[in-house]
Amino acid sequence: MDTKAARIKASMCVSRAPKKSSSSICKYWANGKCMLGEHCRHLHSWSDGILIRFHEHNPKPMRLVWWTAPPQDFVKINCDGAFSSFHGNKASAGGVVRDWKGKFVIGFSTLLNKCDTVIEAELLAIKIGIQETISMGFKKLVIESDSYTAVQLINQGVQTSHPYHALVSSILHIVSMADLFCCNHVFREINSVADGFAKHGLSLPPRFGVQLFRCPPPFSSSSLCADKAGLIYSR
Repeated sequence: MDTKAARIKASMCVSRAPKKSSSSICKYWANGKCMLGEHCRHLHSWSDGILIRFHEHNPKPMRLVWWTAPPQDFVKINCDGAFSSFHGNKASAGGVVRDWKGKFVIGFSTLLNKCDTVIEAELLAIKIGIQETISMGFKKLVIESDSYTAVQLINQGVQTSHPYHALVSSILHIVSMADLFCCNHVFREINSVADGFAKHGLSLPPRFGVQLFRCPPPFSSSSLCADKAGLIYSR
C-alpha cells in the first residue's frame, strides 16, 4: 500500500465527531447564534453526549455516551419506569431534575397502583416529572427517557383509538404550560440516576403517593457523581 493510501485509510479510523472539552450544551447554539461550529468546546446537542469512533479492524463503530447538563436557564428531567413480577406485578416511576450547572433540584419516586405495562410506567414517569417541575416554576424543560417508544408517542402523538391516547394527551396538555420543551431518547447507561429513583418506588407502600427528595438520597449518590464527572460509557 502506498503512503498516500495508508494516510487515507488511517484517517477513516478516527472519530467522526470531535470530542468536546465541556459536558455543557452551548447556550449560543441553543439560541441559533453559535459561530464556532465544530470548533466550539461546548456540545451542540439537546440530548446526551455521543461520540462515534471507527476502528480499522472492527467494522462495527463504538459509540461513547455520557450525560450532559441542559442549556443555560433550562432544567433537565431524567425519567424512568420500573416493573417487577416478584410478589405480583408491581410498577413504579421515578426521576431526577437537574439545572444547567448539573446541580440537583429534586428527585421523585412513586409506586404505581394501576399500571399494567412498562410503557405505561415510562409515560407516567414523564408525566409526574413534568408536573412536579412546572409546579416549581420551571418553564424551560428538557426531558430524557430511555424508552424510545414513550418518547416517540409524545413527540409524534397518537390516534384517539390508541390505548395510551388519554395519558399522552394529558402529558401534552401539561407541556403546553412550558415555554420551551423537548423530549429525547437516551441510552440506559446515562439514565441510571432516574433508574435508581424508579426502583426505589417499588419499595414504597401502596397509596403512598409521590415521594419527593429535596436533597439527593444515599442510593443516588454514586450515579449522580458519575454524571457530574462526565463518566463515559461505551456501547
